[in-house]
Amino acid sequence: MTMPSGPFAHVCLLVKDLDAAVEHWSKILGVLDPGQVEQQIVRYDDFEGGEDKGMKWATFVSDHGAEIQFIQPGPGTPLGDRLEKKGEHVHHICLTTKDVPGSLQKLREQGIDTVGGISQDPNMTWQEWGWVSPKHAHGVLVEVAKPYMSKNDGKWYPAD
Repeated sequence: MTMPSGPFAHVCLLVKDLDAAVEHWSKILGVLDPGQVEQQIVRYDDFEGGEDKGMKWATFVSDHGAEIQFIQPGPGTPLGDRLEKKGEHVHHICLTTKDVPGSLQKLREQGIDTVGGISQDPNMTWQEWGWVSPKHAHGVLVEVAKPYMSKNDGKWYPAD
């Protein structure tokens, strides 16, 4: 069982071609962080996130640091439009907490803006996440999610 080593779970890149990104990063990580290419990649080829239907994503699994994740958005979706406008780029970083709603509430109480509500994945009903606004994260969108792990089978599971 493998999971990120700390609350900094992953950095996510918005990409035009998921297969090309996985191929290129397999080579980069194979030289610079071989541990991330030893585990099976977690990949979903038809993922839905609100208005962003038809996206694909993949994550290199790590048990010793932050993971690398990629999203290839569906055409004509909000993320697809963003990719067309801005090109490939870092979309967000993810930090994990066992209490997503409570953590986001505490952040709001401290004057940190959050965006949207709590989201859940219909394929991973145990997972929930929310967002810290880039306004207070100095230009970075921050995902706040429940901890997760891989069993080296290409899927995510709730962390113990």
